[in-house]
Amino acid sequence: MTTHGNKGQMRIIEAILASFIIMFALSFANIFAITPTSPKYEVTELQKLGYNVLHDLDEQALLARFIYNAEWDNITAALRVLLPLDVYFNMTVYELHDSSTRAINNATIFYGDIETFVTSKNVASVTYGLAGYATKINGTYQALYEPRIVALQLVRG
Repeated sequence: MTTHGNKGQMRIIEAILASFIIMFALSFANIFAITPTSPKYEVTELQKLGYNVLHDLDEQALLARFIYNAEWDNITAALRVLLPLDVYFNMTVYELHDSSTRAINNATIFYGDIETFVTSKNVASVTYGLAGYATKINGTYQALYEPRIVALQLVRG
């Protein structure tokens, strides 16, 4: 003998079990759903990240100091701190002289696995220009016009 109260309780239990089954199915499907990353989106994000890091160093007057004083270890350390751990970088500094360019960093400014740069399909390049650097000559600060081009390559490792 069943009463109307028991039928109502059974309907509530059925509804709860059905909602659990639906939630489990959605969670299970979400685990296997992989959103494809767009190479163009990835490169654009790395370019923004690289430019922002170089701009931040320039705003703090560190980039010019590191470049013009050839403090390659300091710039490597700064980039390692400012970039995420899974972002590898390779930087080359060029000097502009009489319409020609030449690399001036005699030490490598690099972090990561070189194989990643070779095998990755998403390598971002950022170019940043420096016009000169203020130095103290005979007790007064003078700006020296010695343009430098910073070429930064970024890749996710």
